[in-house]
Amino acid sequence: MPNLRPDRSGCQLRRRRQCALSVAAMLFAASMSPTALAGVKKVAYPEIKVTVNQPYAPDAAFQKMHAAFAEAVAKKDTAALFDLVAPMFFWTVNGGPADGLDLGRNAVDNFKVVFGFRAQGKDQDGGVENGPYWDVLEGFASQSTFYAANDASSLICGPLGADVADQQAFEQARKKVETGDDGAEWYFTLQQTAVAKAPGDTDAPVAKVGAIAVPLISTFPVAKDGQPAPQITHLEILLPSSKSGWVPLNSVLPMVTDRLCYAKTPDGQWKLALIDQAG
Repeated sequence: MPNLRPDRSGCQLRRRRQCALSVAAMLFAASMSPTALAGVKKVAYPEIKVTVNQPYAPDAAFQKMHAAFAEAVAKKDTAALFDLVAPMFFWTVNGGPADGLDLGRNAVDNFKVVFGFRAQGKDQDGGVENGPYWDVLEGFASQSTFYAANDASSLICGPLGADVADQQAFEQARKKVETGDDGAEWYFTLQQTAVAKAPGDTDAPVAKVGAIAVPLISTFPVAKDGQPAPQITHLEILLPSSKSGWVPLNSVLPMVTDRLCYAKTPDGQWKLALIDQAG
């Protein structure tokens, strides 16, 4: 089983019932609650350099499959969705088989359990609190960044991930910055990124950063009482200097997240092949 390098914390799919935010919301801010996030001290910490995965450029067949996936989710067309599940669909946590994986059942049955269409061990759909998890599927279907999870490029996963260059330095930074049991949400910058004083500010930036990991402090815009949560456009991050600033949502990705992977079937069709959840 390939090492997909999932991380900790975040609103992960296997904790879906306890989460106020879905993985889809965390990845794409489709329903992300704009709020100040606890668990971060505004102190200086060692800079955490990351190596971003080499992006995968989807071919026409992959793009066609992913468009069909997005359409099925948008229409909540279960027949079309389940038809895109690979016969070898697998469910893992931290790269190893998930406790809920039932090898005695077929791929679609396991897919249904993962995404809340049916309860584990049941033969009928339904009976899952807050299921099916269409918001989670929407997040994966709207994803546009992918990487090859193995050298053969036979397993393509999204969203794009990154590896910490110095794990010891990362742990030191976490000890300095994080408070409470839940810790902090860490994001990584995709490229050279300007950090602004305020959301959307185009004046002189607070700093410019390369490919590094940074903890999240808060989000923008802020929800108003009695109104629906607005779509997030900017994140406030803590810099190694202890200063904070704002970056556009599309300039960063979470270090911590579940990943959905795709593979070709023997007849050459791209299908949904694996869900790897952060432990």
